[in-house]
Amino acid sequence: MSDLPVPPARPRPQRQSGRRRSLDRTAVVDAALRVLDAEGLDAVTIRRVAHELGTSGTALYTYVRDKDELVDLLLDRVIGEIDMSSIPADLPWPEQVRAIAREMRRVFASHRDIAQATLARVPQGENALTMMDAALGRLRAAGVPEEVIALGVDLLALYVGAVSYEETLMEFGPGFVGELRSYFERLPRDRFSNIVALAEALTSTADRFEFGLDVIVRGLVARAAEG
Repeated sequence: MSDLPVPPARPRPQRQSGRRRSLDRTAVVDAALRVLDAEGLDAVTIRRVAHELGTSGTALYTYVRDKDELVDLLLDRVIGEIDMSSIPADLPWPEQVRAIAREMRRVFASHRDIAQATLARVPQGENALTMMDAALGRLRAAGVPEEVIALGVDLLALYVGAVSYEETLMEFGPGFVGELRSYFERLPRDRFSNIVALAEALTSTADRFEFGLDVIVRGLVARAAEG
């Protein structure tokens, strides 16, 4: 019989079961947001988010049905950052519309290309509904006709989403605008005389967002005045 002391127990790696037990839908969306901010919307997949959490894709299906639901939840999380309280309710309603659009654009711009998700789905999460209800309420309180409110809010959301997404493309390809201008300028003038003549204006660095927003708001004001 050996008189040696009992050797220490071999260290064992910590199981991840405890981490999985603490996993919930909020943690999944938090991880998806980190992936979005670091790599963009296309990287937000079940497998990639599971890797971010140190678990398996199978484990995530307990909390989200599929990638579409994951993106829905992610989009609603981002929409929840839109701060309606920062917009004074005593502003004239056209100025409130402008402020809401700018606030939406600010939030979308802070999360890479999340605006792309708004073009393929109708946000229906709690944050989206809360924001929509608040915006509708402000316009109703101002006496704006119901048709103008309903169609105007929808138009505004489509516009902000589309422009915000386009701006992310420009941000990650800063040389594209210059290349596009050069391409327009080099087109055959006899076939595309208008494009060549307006090449600089078409690729101007002027704030296109504010131009479009002004056109929309002026149009809503005009329609509201018609009753």
